[in-house]
Amino acid sequence: MHFVTAIILCEASGMAVVTVDEDKSLYQPDLIANELLLIKKQGGNSDEYKDKHYNIYQLAEIRKGLSTGVDVSLYANPDIPWNEMEEIRLELQSGIDMSAYREAGFDIMQLAEIREGLATNMDVSEYARPEYFADQMKQIRLGLAADVPVIFYQDPRYNWLQMAEIRIGLEHGTDISQYANIELPYMKMRVVRESLEDGLELDERTIRMKDAATLEQIHIAYKEKIDISEYVKRNFDAEQLEQIRKAKKEGIEDVERYFLFGMRGECMHEVRKGLEQNLDVSVYADEAYSWKQMRELRLGLEHQIDVTPYAKPLYRADQMREIRLGIEENLDVNLYKSMVHPAQEMRIMREWLAEGKTLPSNLSKLFSGQLQEEMDRPADEDVKAWQFLQTEEGRLIDISEDRMKCYFTLPLGAKGASYTLEKIIKLLFTAKVRRGVSRKAIEAMIENKKYGVKTLVAQGKQPVSGTDGYYDFLIKLSEEILPDMSNGESADFSMVKVFDEVKIGDKIAIYHHATPGEDGFDVTGKVLKAKAGKGKPILKGQGFMLLGDKQTYVASLTGFGRIQNGDIRIDKAKIYDSLVNVKEKISYEGTIWVKGDVDNAYITAKGDVLVDGSVTCADIHAGGRVVVRKSIVGNVNDRASISAGGLVAAAHLDTTNVKCKGDLISNDCLNCNVSAEGKVLMLGEKGLISGGVVTSLRGVETAVLGSKTVKETVIRTGVTEELDYEYQNILRNVSRLYSEIKVYEQQRAKLGTFNDNTNKQALQLKIKVNAESALKEAELENLNIRKKSIESEIDSVKDAKVIVSRLVFNGTTVKLGNRVLRVHDTMETSRGITFVGKDGNLVMLDGEKPVARS
Repeated sequence: MHFVTAIILCEASGMAVVTVDEDKSLYQPDLIANELLLIKKQGGNSDEYKDKHYNIYQLAEIRKGLSTGVDVSLYANPDIPWNEMEEIRLELQSGIDMSAYREAGFDIMQLAEIREGLATNMDVSEYARPEYFADQMKQIRLGLAADVPVIFYQDPRYNWLQMAEIRIGLEHGTDISQYANIELPYMKMRVVRESLEDGLELDERTIRMKDAATLEQIHIAYKEKIDISEYVKRNFDAEQLEQIRKAKKEGIEDVERYFLFGMRGECMHEVRKGLEQNLDVSVYADEAYSWKQMRELRLGLEHQIDVTPYAKPLYRADQMREIRLGIEENLDVNLYKSMVHPAQEMRIMREWLAEGKTLPSNLSKLFSGQLQEEMDRPADEDVKAWQFLQTEEGRLIDISEDRMKCYFTLPLGAKGASYTLEKIIKLLFTAKVRRGVSRKAIEAMIENKKYGVKTLVAQGKQPVSGTDGYYDFLIKLSEEILPDMSNGESADFSMVKVFDEVKIGDKIAIYHHATPGEDGFDVTGKVLKAKAGKGKPILKGQGFMLLGDKQTYVASLTGFGRIQNGDIRIDKAKIYDSLVNVKEKISYEGTIWVKGDVDNAYITAKGDVLVDGSVTCADIHAGGRVVVRKSIVGNVNDRASISAGGLVAAAHLDTTNVKCKGDLISNDCLNCNVSAEGKVLMLGEKGLISGGVVTSLRGVETAVLGSKTVKETVIRTGVTEELDYEYQNILRNVSRLYSEIKVYEQQRAKLGTFNDNTNKQALQLKIKVNAESALKEAELENLNIRKKSIESEIDSVKDAKVIVSRLVFNGTTVKLGNRVLRVHDTMETSRGITFVGKDGNLVMLDGEKPVARS
């Protein structure tokens, strides 16, 4: 009974009960119905909760209480927030009486921390004090649990994040005296602690004078063995230091020349991107430009255009953009690049010119939209021409609808004989036929006396579009792995082209510039603007350079050429005959090629890993792709392990752990644990997945799924359980944070009633509440960012499916998001089997016919 009394006491003491309604999805009928069904399965009376406006988290607490046998009537109240329900439930389950702490005025978050301590027989008096917020309590509780001297951070003036850094330092045996200072922000504490743990001791003056972000750059540079000390001394800020560090890491030599103190970090970022692409950054590496202006100049250089017309600091970035786009379209930008025109007017003029029209002298009509209306009205000359064409003599002239051809018919008899070349040309002029007139055709018509015959006398010229710029690649560049499928049953990886060997100075590509095209005209003299060819941006990547002719790309090092995420990369190469029972770890900054087998070895490469033979009981980690021409095999005691930043391809996979950001391609996958961000593809008529757990975000395709000898094969695609679990946790934590922030708002409202500015204790408490509330709001913002990211990922894989062309065995389990379908009967079909999401269910289709559903 004391639990109910405590809640009443909370309400009476001003701790208002908050119902969190921020997320309306918590009241979706299907989710509510699902929770009510689960309550019913636990023996609860679901009708009792059906129409009382519980959200799904509240119903979940009732369900959890029923499953553990507690008296849910003590908290089953829709006016009690779910996190308070959770606390009451946990108290009931543990049998811990928290009434004394409730009566002392501790809030729900503090109560949870005290209960956690009591549950482990902890001396909670170390932190069960009203001056501590719940998060501070938690850090002291965690310190006590880790048996560290919490006295070093028990001062309530520390916020919980500062406490956490001191606690972690104590747990790691770090010298906390270097940073355990109330005046030091937690971000600084974190950098100092992590630096100490990596062997870098920052001096006291540097810690005091530099902000946390700058200290972080010093720390990262130390780990990367990059010297940025000169720039630190010259007081470059953190954003600037980050760009300098990254440039030095990439081996850029012109740091001192182009990375100027007066540039913001964003500007340096544009300079660095240009230098990485071998652009002439001297065009824009100037303190007079903003980063947005620099970006427009960089993009122009990337598209290989002359940026001189807009390389002027007085242009706004959006004006620069309009001029850049005009140059890329081969327009005469001199007609609109005057600085007096804002970007919006420039855009109107650019689009007008792009349609082949001439800019008027009165630009105000163009900007107001009146010019088009005026142009749509026929001119006096057009009216006269039309009127003439309705006369008897005008009807001798026939102009095609598209105005590309004009015919003349000489009248029959003596009247036709009276028409001369000059007379016909004059008539054509009156009909506004001004261009493409053939004097020869008219003379021949008269000479041959073609009376009553419709004769072509004028013809326009169609515009000839320019050709787009293009590259001739002199090495094979492809992200695809294309095995030989000629026998149909399985794929042959033995001759797959993975990359091209390149020597320094080898030409890798030749660029052919776009051409402007040739304008045409119709018989009225109207110019038909040719569509200019579009140029291609410069090639991006590493390991090559563009020569002075702006057309020829050559390798700047000897290695292997490939494409990764659209960029050309030439990696340094290291070649081994074989790697068998190698004790030391093999690590290389470029690409590794093993021409024989890999057995009992550990390989790490920044680029690709290619193995011409087999891999047995080995670990391979690649920043790019992993391609094994034969098998990857482990055993029960020593599984093979593969991780890749791109695709993984092998002829066969057996007892292997695979994790890759791209596709997994093979013939068969036996007893493997797979996690692929792309697709999982087993090729050929014998393609097989049998045993293990295969997870793919974007779908699975195979001929056969499962086998007679394996009890269970699990396939997961679409939204994985891990992603769904993270998403549900985020939703729950977002709801919890809203509730916690409201508690701080209530405390702030109470403190607002204290108008005595001489009360130092009240002022300090106000500051503390505001600081803790700000931390919670920052945490909430980060969670919402991750929430949106997951939602985007979920949306991108919503159409993922499992496709089996021939046979599915009993014992196969397919999971699509949180929907599960277990196959109980072996099915073989010529129509193909598909597991796909439909109407909220996971459906198994034989061809188009549904045969099972989750």
